[in-house]
Amino acid sequence: MTETMAGNLRIRIASGLLLAGIVALALGLRLWGVTFGLPYAYHVDEPTYVSAALNLGAGIIGRQPNPTGLINMLFGEYAGYFIAGRIAGLFSSASDFERAYRVDPTIFLLLGRLTSVILGTLTVLVAYGVGKASAGRAAGWLAALFLAVAFLHVRDSHYGVPDVAVVFFLSLSTLCCVLAIQRPNWWYLWLAAATGGFALATKWSIWPLLAMLVLAAAFRLAQKQARGAEILIALLFFGGGFAVGGFQLLLKPGTYLEYALREQQAGAGGGFGAWQVDTVTGWVFYLKTLSYGLGIVLLLLAVFGGLRRLVQVIRTRDRVSLVLLSFPILYLFIMGASRHYFARYALPLIPFAALFAAEAVVDLAAKLNERRAGFGTGLAAILVVIALAEPLARDIIHDRIVTQTDTRTVAKNWIEANIPEGAKIAVDWPMHGPALSTSERAMPLSAKVYDVTTVGGTGLSDHPIQWYRDEGFEYLIASSFIYDLSLVDQDWDAKRRSFYASLDQGLALVEEFRPYTGDTEPPFVFDEIYGPVVSLWQRDRPGPVLKIYKLGSQP
Repeated sequence: MTETMAGNLRIRIASGLLLAGIVALALGLRLWGVTFGLPYAYHVDEPTYVSAALNLGAGIIGRQPNPTGLINMLFGEYAGYFIAGRIAGLFSSASDFERAYRVDPTIFLLLGRLTSVILGTLTVLVAYGVGKASAGRAAGWLAALFLAVAFLHVRDSHYGVPDVAVVFFLSLSTLCCVLAIQRPNWWYLWLAAATGGFALATKWSIWPLLAMLVLAAAFRLAQKQARGAEILIALLFFGGGFAVGGFQLLLKPGTYLEYALREQQAGAGGGFGAWQVDTVTGWVFYLKTLSYGLGIVLLLLAVFGGLRRLVQVIRTRDRVSLVLLSFPILYLFIMGASRHYFARYALPLIPFAALFAAEAVVDLAAKLNERRAGFGTGLAAILVVIALAEPLARDIIHDRIVTQTDTRTVAKNWIEANIPEGAKIAVDWPMHGPALSTSERAMPLSAKVYDVTTVGGTGLSDHPIQWYRDEGFEYLIASSFIYDLSLVDQDWDAKRRSFYASLDQGLALVEEFRPYTGDTEPPFVFDEIYGPVVSLWQRDRPGPVLKIYKLGSQP
């Protein structure tokens, strides 16, 4: 082996070890705390996807007409679990399998969360590939590192919902689009189309990815690297990817299209339905989300890197830059112009932000090194450490918080120790209060059974206090995940807040459970109902503030 070959081998080994370390960091941050809340389903959306996947096994389609890509992946996982369980003697029939979910949903919820953990971690590898292909190995390392610690991506990788999964398929499609432009191999375009189709079936709002696919195909045609037949095959691959992820839509188009339209209309008021997520414009909302989802320094680097790519497009008509910019610009424009606000809708922008930030650092280091050797590298290293500090601190604090016992579980244990069995209790919404067993539905690890009514709508305020007395309720349990939310209708919201204030004045507060220490409640945003997201330094455990009131006779 020559000295040159030995040197190249050492470089490849060092590169592999560095990338392995970044991936290990990404996996650890996403895996730590992934069992939060179990065996209870405290994430309000997770049971929807689990139930839809189980219903699919029973041949039921469209009962929960959400985007179906994740549902179909979960169906495959549950089918494998069922087969393994049959072989091991855990289940003798499909009824046993369903009963296992009703008794304890832990494994079903955990499989969904682990799917997000794995795909979220794999996205870090894809980010390395995109960075290496577009700007070199150093940019690839930094893009992977920035994505590995990006707080919003880390947090949502703990949830068994489609948002992190769709980012993986979007990122994979992006990588294949870049390679389709750079290399003559036809199958990169086909793989880009297939993964793009599956991504669209996993999250419908991701449709601006079509711009990347169209541009990649157009550039290959312009370079005479593709013929009409190859483009037609790419269309077939796109349809195949969509069909695998969303065959339900093809079987029952009316059901799913009606749901999509209803979802779009529900977000017309700056929130979702009656709930108001925020009062600011979409541009400001998603800028705020990215500021804490990435960290201020990392976001500024991403903006700088994006502008750098834009300059390349204007000056040199760089095709890779145009492809890489097409999705985030179009997606951000659409989401910013809408009134449909959820922090998770910013997730598809995170890998692009990580890439642009990485390219900005590499470019800055190269320019400074031209003036003074080594200076740019040292400054870039300091800048990287500063950019990583905020999101990494958020990751660690978040993961520590979610390993603590949720206030809903603490409240459940207290209720079973202090409130007689069979007491009639009204609770704010399912999943936002303690998981109490009833005669209709048993909850895992329960010592007592209660007569529980979960009040949907806008919470306990849907009825006056006298109504609860007339109906014989003994206790009311108010959740901050409901009473801290705002309504689009301001008059309605004012009446609702007045109702919750009246509970403290007119009823006996027998116990209160807080996720923080002291008397000052940390700031609250809508996304807290899914998991800790703001004011992490002020929180001790996950969950809402829960107040348990005892109803007596009217004074």
